[in-house]
Amino acid sequence: MDTISDDEFLYFGSILVNLAYHSGSVYRSHFDSVDELRFHTSKDDFTMHSISSKTLSSMDSNHHELVLPCMPTTFIKIPTTTDNIQSIDYDFCRPLIKTKLSSCLKAIVSGARSALIKSNSSKWYRLKGCGDNTDGFSIKSISNTNTKLTIRGCAFLHTTYRELFMTYYIAHLLAPHHIECANIPSGWFEYKLEHENSDNSSSDIPIIQDKNLNQWSNIIRCCIVMETLGNKRLSDHVLYGLEQLFSLIICNNNNNKSHPVNQSNLISLFSSERLTKSEQNTEQFIPLSTWFASLTNILQPIDYQNSEWLHRSSYFSDEIPLDIDENRWKILWKTNIEIINNYLQTQEPLSNLLCLLYKRFGFECGSILGLMHYHRISWGTYTDELGVHCNAHPNNLVIKLFSSTSPFLLAPLDFDMSFTEMSYLPNENKNQSFDEIIKLELSAFQLTLSGDSQASSGVTAWIEMPDAQWTSVRWLLRDIMLNEFNRIYNETIQSGSITSFDSFSNEQNYVLQSLIRLALIKTMKEIG
Repeated sequence: MDTISDDEFLYFGSILVNLAYHSGSVYRSHFDSVDELRFHTSKDDFTMHSISSKTLSSMDSNHHELVLPCMPTTFIKIPTTTDNIQSIDYDFCRPLIKTKLSSCLKAIVSGARSALIKSNSSKWYRLKGCGDNTDGFSIKSISNTNTKLTIRGCAFLHTTYRELFMTYYIAHLLAPHHIECANIPSGWFEYKLEHENSDNSSSDIPIIQDKNLNQWSNIIRCCIVMETLGNKRLSDHVLYGLEQLFSLIICNNNNNKSHPVNQSNLISLFSSERLTKSEQNTEQFIPLSTWFASLTNILQPIDYQNSEWLHRSSYFSDEIPLDIDENRWKILWKTNIEIINNYLQTQEPLSNLLCLLYKRFGFECGSILGLMHYHRISWGTYTDELGVHCNAHPNNLVIKLFSSTSPFLLAPLDFDMSFTEMSYLPNENKNQSFDEIIKLELSAFQLTLSGDSQASSGVTAWIEMPDAQWTSVRWLLRDIMLNEFNRIYNETIQSGSITSFDSFSNEQNYVLQSLIRLALIKTMKEIG
């Protein structure tokens, strides 16, 4: 990969993995229309690529059933073009796969099945489905209690075509509102079986053969190739990182032992029905969680302006946390701490910045989901043999490097299971109406955004607060974020437009970017 800057390591990832070449074909995607009907194909055309199959497993003498993703929607097929994806970057001259072998071609780890690679043109690309970690396209049981099998680490033709088209389609709908999708469709790899030994570990880039391709060989393993704007997720990296910063806040009020949070001022912002006794100190009240308030319909607007719930002299300690051990990140940490603390001395208090940032995240989440639902698009909510799926959650929004082309900090992604109302097949989803799916997605997004750590979603990272005061701060900021999410979502799904937008000043934007960098440094070891 080309040289990677500190900011790129923060926003795209820092854990490296080796790539190898694999036999197969490379295709470039091209769309000249957003008319979904032009790309529909009959289900029979896709039978050999997507239906469950039964075959004799090489692992034992029993027959096993293979299960693949089955979205309740019509099938999309993309015509192949004569353009070669190699025109994007020479590294894409043949399919790539993650490997344990030594290789001069490196990528950044992104979850279990994906990787990010920076091209010679300095653009970043997402390889979605280039191996189950470094184990190739492994075949595993669906769960500990289900003996049916599935293929891990790859995309399939039907999910590949859907991801590429729906990403293009949703980007087209969001563009008039100056919202970018995190991914831009480029093409896909199809991995093929070669019977001769293709291992070549002595070259700079090894050539390998996945050992599992001979099982269910009629199922084409694919990797989706997309230009990408980022990889770090709103929940597992940004919000999780911000909440780790709370305990680093101190104040200067002539009493070094004083807590920076004014608990009585903070508690006064909530109605009495929101309060409960703290488990850490039974004489102290804290607000009930935001997700509980949302579920029980007791969430109310918070008039936090000028409330001084955080001491006005509050700032970040200049001590470097022990978990930041590399010198380059220590330097970056210190630089951004200084930027924030210098701003706090002359501009506005830290409480304002935190409220402003959380409100902005709520606004952007509500705008994006509201626009998708206005245009009758499900992010991907359904049930099949692989389980219950819901892609509408904050971890399907990435934080972008600052760009002058879009004022939004966040960009949505992961549309391989998304579908429109027009293509929805309710008889394959227990006759659930499309409106019911929309309501489920809204509820799921609200729960995860409001901090329900037990929700079954793509959100996994969670931190326990050190005391009752910071627990209260968490729910205050989550309330602000969810209230703004609800407000703008309700506006947007009705009008199909974003009618209000609180822009940051240049000074605010500069210091908020530093705050985000601190959060990303704290969560560098969390794989996106």
